[in-house]
Amino acid sequence: MSSILLCSAPLTGHVQPMIAIGRQLVQDGCEVSILTGRKFRPHAERAGIRFIALPDSCDYDEASLNERFAGRARRPAFLRSRFDAERMFAAPLADQYRAVLEALERVDADTILAENLFLGMLPLIGRSPGTRPRVFGVCTSPLMATSVDTAPFGPGLSPATGRLGRLRNRVLNAGARGVVLRRAQQVAAAATRDCTGAEPPCFLLDWVLHAETAFILTTPGFEYPRSDIEQRLTFVGPILPAAPGDAPKPPWWDRLNTDRPVVLVTQGTLDNHDLGRLVEPTIDALADTGALIVATTGGRPIAAVRRDSPNLIVSEFVPFDLLLPHVDVMVTNGGWGGVHFALSHGVPLVVAGSTEDKAEVGARLARSGAGVRLRSGSPGPARIRRAVETVLRDPAYRTRAEELAAELAELDATRSISQVIIGRARSGSVG
Repeated sequence: MSSILLCSAPLTGHVQPMIAIGRQLVQDGCEVSILTGRKFRPHAERAGIRFIALPDSCDYDEASLNERFAGRARRPAFLRSRFDAERMFAAPLADQYRAVLEALERVDADTILAENLFLGMLPLIGRSPGTRPRVFGVCTSPLMATSVDTAPFGPGLSPATGRLGRLRNRVLNAGARGVVLRRAQQVAAAATRDCTGAEPPCFLLDWVLHAETAFILTTPGFEYPRSDIEQRLTFVGPILPAAPGDAPKPPWWDRLNTDRPVVLVTQGTLDNHDLGRLVEPTIDALADTGALIVATTGGRPIAAVRRDSPNLIVSEFVPFDLLLPHVDVMVTNGGWGGVHFALSHGVPLVVAGSTEDKAEVGARLARSGAGVRLRSGSPGPARIRRAVETVLRDPAYRTRAEELAAELAELDATRSISQVIIGRARSGSVG
């Protein structure tokens, strides 16, 4: 029986897919442990996964990131992403690595499966395969790794090939490493030297390319092609939580049975502290139209939405797999999971996001043809209205979303990952 250690930064969007994979591995006969934040203990244990807590230096609550990381809130979107790379992901690297070594002693794992922003893998991946367990990576976000065919991750630039395109990519990637993420790489390098006495084997965002494989949680139709690293990538589709079978329908549910277009707007569960960035402008944009607006607050009180309209429904939370079959367009700030929920139901999108990885998600959506990207995290009502009307008016967006839904339906992420990991364990192959 294989013993597998899962590793994740303590962020819901990273931990949830790892627990889903762990549940499948348990069902397939593996012993599974997870190293992550304390708040996720109940979730892991319900899935039959042994829980191991990260040390306090690596643990934080996403609901209070600005309190834990002083100065984060003052930074605009671009500088906040750089701040997060340095403070939230690179700085805990050494303590994460030591926690991994301690966990390995406790569970004697022969395989590690880590999500791409658990940078404690960087020192481990530099060791020769014979001196460590086999390592797999899971990309719980758009792929961040460097490629000759793509610009650096972050600003949401489209890929470019050909001689001039690759020259552009090379210059921009050098700038990202040497300027934008220089401090984050220095922090990661110092931590790696502290742990192992050696330099890191690669750029901090590229460690997944040194794993046995990097599992990509989407379909190739939604990611950029990368000719130089495609052999290291395995596309398995998204991991989306299903609604409970007995989930009650809210009292307003019958309003969805309408000939009016239904527009869903959400800011997800992380970047929803200010619903004036997208939810309220979308309500303002569509209040005097024939659309039915469904606004979800991502767990915040309904009173946090400071708007009212006869064509508006506000809810703290509605299971997306129940709601989306009734939706014509989804307006979102571009969370990876939420976008894939919509695409899995063939729903086209309007994406307006600028924090975390949201510009990159928006760029991929625009390139896929399944929606419209607004290059702002706080678009005005007029821009939102034009974008929604464009998607509703042009059937090509719905057609492309339905094509991606068909691609996604052919993939089963948790089963595919489990099969690969168990197959490698049985064969004894490494690297």
